[in-house]
Amino acid sequence: MKLFARIKEILLHALLLGSGPQEPLQGLPALNNADAAGKGLKPGLDVDSSTAQCIHGPKNRTCWSPGFDINTDYDLRWPDTRVTRQYTLELTNGWVAPDGYNVSRMLINGIYPGPKIEADWGDILNITVVNNLSNHNGTSIHWHGIRQLDTVWEDGVAGVTQCPIPPGQEYVYTWRATQYGVSWYHSHFSLQYPDGLVGPLKINGPTSQNYDHDFGPVLITDWLHKDAFGLFQLELLGRPPTPDSNLMNGTGPYYCCPGLDNQCTGNITFTEFPFVKGSSYKMSIVNTAVSTHFTFWIDGHDFWVVATDFVPIQGYLTNTINVAIGQRYDIIIVAKEDQDPMPSPNYWVHARDCNNIGQRSGLGIIRYDKNNTDYPLSAPPDRLCYGCLDEKSENLQPIVNRTVGNASNKYGGKDSLEVYLQGYPNANDPNSVLHKWVLKDSSFYLDWREPSLSLITINGDKMENPFPKDYIPVFLDQPKDSWVYFLIEGNFTQTDKAIYKRQAPVAHPIHVHGHDFVILASGNRTYDPAKDKLSLENPPRRDVALLPVTGFLLIAFQINNPGTWLMHCHIAWHASGGLALQFVEKQKEIVPLMKKANVYRQYFDTCASWGAYYKVFNEKFNLTMEDSGI
Repeated sequence: MKLFARIKEILLHALLLGSGPQEPLQGLPALNNADAAGKGLKPGLDVDSSTAQCIHGPKNRTCWSPGFDINTDYDLRWPDTRVTRQYTLELTNGWVAPDGYNVSRMLINGIYPGPKIEADWGDILNITVVNNLSNHNGTSIHWHGIRQLDTVWEDGVAGVTQCPIPPGQEYVYTWRATQYGVSWYHSHFSLQYPDGLVGPLKINGPTSQNYDHDFGPVLITDWLHKDAFGLFQLELLGRPPTPDSNLMNGTGPYYCCPGLDNQCTGNITFTEFPFVKGSSYKMSIVNTAVSTHFTFWIDGHDFWVVATDFVPIQGYLTNTINVAIGQRYDIIIVAKEDQDPMPSPNYWVHARDCNNIGQRSGLGIIRYDKNNTDYPLSAPPDRLCYGCLDEKSENLQPIVNRTVGNASNKYGGKDSLEVYLQGYPNANDPNSVLHKWVLKDSSFYLDWREPSLSLITINGDKMENPFPKDYIPVFLDQPKDSWVYFLIEGNFTQTDKAIYKRQAPVAHPIHVHGHDFVILASGNRTYDPAKDKLSLENPPRRDVALLPVTGFLLIAFQINNPGTWLMHCHIAWHASGGLALQFVEKQKEIVPLMKKANVYRQYFDTCASWGAYYKVFNEKFNLTMEDSGI
């Protein structure tokens, strides 16, 4: 179909189904009667008398508000705060030097990382994203880990849940914080997040262990001095770029000489955390990296781990954690007491590539004496590297229990999801110099002008499968609340000789949109259903888990959130190289949700604007898609 004919069809469809003023809150998960709404509960649920007087504070962090505490199942209910938080994110191009080396990047409100977005559990967020980028880039913003219950169009994935926001225009995202914890937001348009479009996200709520002070999100990441779009060809060649430095909360060291390189500022800073003896501190470690899984530790201090991603857990004590890309860990550190030996008033906070022993790792500093500005003297042995593995499953026990039901789908053998490389552009060429990634049948590739949701809204009631092959749809039409299992394999026996498959010894952080999933089993070998016992009683639950090197990952989630939900590797190079698919969940229920929310006008106006802009500017100057689009 020609572009402008398609735009006309889209606009006509929008006018027929979604005319009139927008009511952005109408389609949000909400409370449905006055009595329940007044109590902040869903209909049929009463205030728990044990939590009715629960007051959140340093001595009672498990409490939150009347009727809600750490034991509340946020999949079922959440506070009705009647509060809407307003934010504006303006995307521009500019120069920054977070590690002391000046580079041109995409910025949010003129800074890197972008401003913190903060709300309380149950609040509504109304976030206006203004695209003032000057490089003919569209954009979208994804709210990492946010379930987007019944609001898939707010998930912010260009080409899947929306058309890109064209330069010079804006888009308003409206969603309810039905979960709580710390995460991040980032562009989900090609390789924009490696180039700077990242920021912290914090939803305040209860914690499973008490603490005195909260440092909030602590973002750890790798950093590139060259433009990520220009480096993508190295990924196709099988030689992904090596990061130039690592950062913590947007600062870190890169050692260069200002007199020899005019981009070198010589200004190196470290993130600092002021401590007082005897107090306790909460930090939320968030890995926002491009390609680095981090090992995190603090010199001279153990800490309690109390949450993984958005899931509160029974706390466990450790001195080291591995944090894969996209993962989050809430930790609590108890400061030293007066009588404790203090070899130094300052201590390094470390984040080091889990594959690279000996790499510089001191990115932050704990200071017990605010007047002492010296670098820490602590120099303990480096943390040993046992491979980039997730924390042990037995440590990650969710406080809110789940018992996993039987699988309602086939997931083993030929139904497993194999991760491999194939030749590009000829998938059958074993001698191809270039390669792309595959997570199912072929490498993921979409058209920004025809996102999955638009194909469903126009054709969803008429066609069982309205998607092109490279959109990699996996249809989920099982009964509500039934469980679906998915076996992801990086080590398998190739039975399909029709296509060349090359396995690669890489750990992949697998992220699912629209759901927390449970981890039923994983290992660094081939899955054996006769030997690998599934964890069905309260297994670890999160939204990012590592597929071990040459191993397997078996996950499951419940059918309870209609939408088109991306699953992808969160190594940015791999996602751009096609390591993704999308779950099309309850396809027939998506259109009614969009009608009820009255979102057609904004949705299709954005698609029409993007299609026109792409035709006039991007195609004219050959600024078209080279990667998967996500």
